[in-house]
Amino acid sequence: MIVRLAREDDDAAILDVHRRAFGDEGEEVVRIVQELRAGGYAVPELAFVAEVDGRVVGSVLSSWVGLEGAERRFLQLSPLGVLPEHQRRGHGGALVRASLDGAGARREPLLFVEGNPAYYGRFGFVRADELGWPPPPEALFDWAFQVAVLDERADLPRGRVVYPPPFRH
Repeated sequence: MIVRLAREDDDAAILDVHRRAFGDEGEEVVRIVQELRAGGYAVPELAFVAEVDGRVVGSVLSSWVGLEGAERRFLQLSPLGVLPEHQRRGHGGALVRASLDGAGARREPLLFVEGNPAYYGRFGFVRADELGWPPPPEALFDWAFQVAVLDERADLPRGRVVYPPPFRH
């Protein structure tokens, strides 16, 4: 398996990964991906794919989120998808690590995620609300909204995270 930056010619495979990885919610995730890209919220330098034998089997995207009352934007890792037949083989973890490394290389201080704490906790994510970043109203569960602090020295504003419009439908 290799992890690399996503290319334009990966688009159909990326959308297929999300359709299949998210089952009944797959079309909704595809819509979000397309709208994040079209709206300028997606960060192309932080869009990665996992490839096995020349085939895209996983995909992750990071996009911009805001904070109530703050002008600065921060990154959120979402969505992360792996084809069902390739799950539990380390592809998702490799994509998360690529996202963390990429955000760190850009000197971004934070990376938010909404997902399973048992999974994301092993990468250093912790509950965001306990550090002063309550989840947006659209978040499914407070306990699932997490943050990885990439720069402990950064002086960061605190406040409720605001999802971009594609997440608010």
